[in-house]
Amino acid sequence: MSEEIISEIEEDLQKERFKKYWKNYGKYISLLIVFIIFAVGGWQIYEFLEKRRNIEASNVFLNILDVSKEDTEKAIEQIDNLENMPNGYELLIKFQKANLFIKNNQVTEAILLFNQIYQDKSIDQNYRDIAFLLSIMHQYDQENSITKLDNVISTNEHFAMLAKELKAYILYDDGKIKEAQNILEEILNSPNI
Repeated sequence: MSEEIISEIEEDLQKERFKKYWKNYGKYISLLIVFIIFAVGGWQIYEFLEKRRNIEASNVFLNILDVSKEDTEKAIEQIDNLENMPNGYELLIKFQKANLFIKNNQVTEAILLFNQIYQDKSIDQNYRDIAFLLSIMHQYDQENSITKLDNVISTNEHFAMLAKELKAYILYDDGKIKEAQNILEEILNSPNI
């Protein structure tokens, strides 16, 4: 019987402690719970809006690709009218616009756009290197082409071989046939190819 009384007293003490804690900290606990609910809800709304924005951008991009098949000028016009695309789609759109310029034999405009991408430090280096390599493929006699290709060769293992091929082509075209042959032999003997 004494155990029951002790157990009952302990329960009463626990209830009193809980009431005391609640009286002292209840407001803070309630605010914390409300904050967590709003934070989770806000995050869910943000993710929903971002997903919707990306889906809309994806649809716009696919529409531009469809229009590009039929009318490149109209596709370029649609690209020029775009605003506030998510970063990934903005970059894809720039590459597509450069591609459309090339299809329209507007190589100079394409090169300028590729160089714009290459010089934008906010873009991942791999995409910047792709833009540079594409610009060289379409107009290799740009200023400092060899130096920039050497930079890609030394810093980007993914595109080093392509950069070496372009460098060999430029050297060959400049009459430096032996240097071009050496680079091509190096490519052929590379274990990474």
